[in-house]
Amino acid sequence: MKQKSMMFNPRSGRPSPNRLRFRQGAWKTALGIGLLILCACGGGGGGAKRPKQVLLDTDFADAKLGAEAAEGMADQMGLIDDPELLAYVSAIGNRMVPFAPKRPFEYTFHIVDQAEPNAFALPGGYIYVSRGLLALTNSEDELAGVIGHEITHAAERHTAGRQEFGRRLNPLSIGYMRAGQLAAYSRDQERDADRGGQILAARAGWNPMAMAQFLQDMNAMERNMMGMSRLPGFFDSHPPTPERAATAANRAQTIQWIPRAGIAPTHAAFLAKLEGIVIGHDPQEGIFEGERFLHRDMDFSPRFPDGWRPVNTRDAVGAMEPSGRAFVALRMVGPGDDPQAAARQFIEGELRQTRGKVRREQPMVVGDYPAYRLEVEAGAVKSGAMITFLAYNGFVYRIDLVSRAADLRKFEGRGRAVVRSFRPLTREEKDAFEITRLHVVQADAGENLQGLSTRTDNALPLGTTAVLNDLFINSELDAGQLVKIGRSRPYKPVSPPEQRVDRNPGPI
Repeated sequence: MKQKSMMFNPRSGRPSPNRLRFRQGAWKTALGIGLLILCACGGGGGGAKRPKQVLLDTDFADAKLGAEAAEGMADQMGLIDDPELLAYVSAIGNRMVPFAPKRPFEYTFHIVDQAEPNAFALPGGYIYVSRGLLALTNSEDELAGVIGHEITHAAERHTAGRQEFGRRLNPLSIGYMRAGQLAAYSRDQERDADRGGQILAARAGWNPMAMAQFLQDMNAMERNMMGMSRLPGFFDSHPPTPERAATAANRAQTIQWIPRAGIAPTHAAFLAKLEGIVIGHDPQEGIFEGERFLHRDMDFSPRFPDGWRPVNTRDAVGAMEPSGRAFVALRMVGPGDDPQAAARQFIEGELRQTRGKVRREQPMVVGDYPAYRLEVEAGAVKSGAMITFLAYNGFVYRIDLVSRAADLRKFEGRGRAVVRSFRPLTREEKDAFEITRLHVVQADAGENLQGLSTRTDNALPLGTTAVLNDLFINSELDAGQLVKIGRSRPYKPVSPPEQRVDRNPGPI
């Protein structure tokens, strides 16, 4: 299946018991996306109280805010469950920490489950790299430079300098978007972190020139991007990558360093650490095919409005109106077959907590599936939502259209269309799901990427393969040269729908 749109939250290549958060546990989160927005818009009057602003005036405040944001990051984006790979990333980071400015908080390192190449830091020493970034790196020196960059952000307390910006965040920002803005910095801060990352890497014994090479590869990947859109917020404030690469190359020539043995002793050992990483979209939490979202494990597919920005987190899948005035999101409520009972529970729980009001409610049928719709209003600024509960295949789902109350009617038609579009996957759609993992192969003497790709069953485009290996498409390879490729295999659902109870009570 050609995956043309973005998926923010794909799964890792190494299974764990709680990997299927969207299927098994998303209904346990404190607030649904719809009510999250209603709460954010509340305060005073009939709305919920705003959370107290955490002032980042001390290192301890950094640690408190970082811990809260890190918990949300794990819940919504997901972290790779691979102790060996995480230990390797952490070892690289911890070797540089003694050379960073002293802070009372502990640094922790995490691999975020994101297809796009990305890295960011949260206050209090929470450092993240994505699996997409790991796949792009070609040496431990490059990875050290990136991690050093993020350590610098945390050590220099750059988030405190952006706090006033954070206070002005759009209240319609949700989950990963707010975390993304928290991890976004000014261009001067990014330049400072580039410099600091190179210095930290050099003091710990890695080549500072590798950072320049990685930035060149990042620039190429941004143009190539394997058909994906990158996650907004984390890299949007960075200076242009070519400028950063050139500056890093010039700076590296002035930095003195004494080489030390790598944690992975050889280039082959470094590449072996990456073996099996999922490249691109992992269908375990669904994929976007244009505006239509397809979830193989749960066997459902809604279509979101044309031109809206798709979002897929561990908690929900949806799309944001381009100007940010509204969004529609689908999430799981939990097991069951009574949408009206789910609506009553919502009214008595989440809606009551926000002092919201039900303006209208009605039973309905979506296709062959029972449903129940609420129109609610909450918040001093009167946010509105059209919330549809729908029973399908033994679970109750919830589809929210959320906007300012005054604008709700403008978007109501799009919200209803999303609900009507909900259906099972076709057999053709099910059979088209594939998953691609990174593998390292050896080249034959004089072989080029085209020949190697044909011989090794490489599923990646030649341009992507070249960027992942810091090569040109027409590069002539040496005998035994190690090359990263991707191999695709049919995707097999973790829990096939036919093993679940299929409840279809029909119209109510």
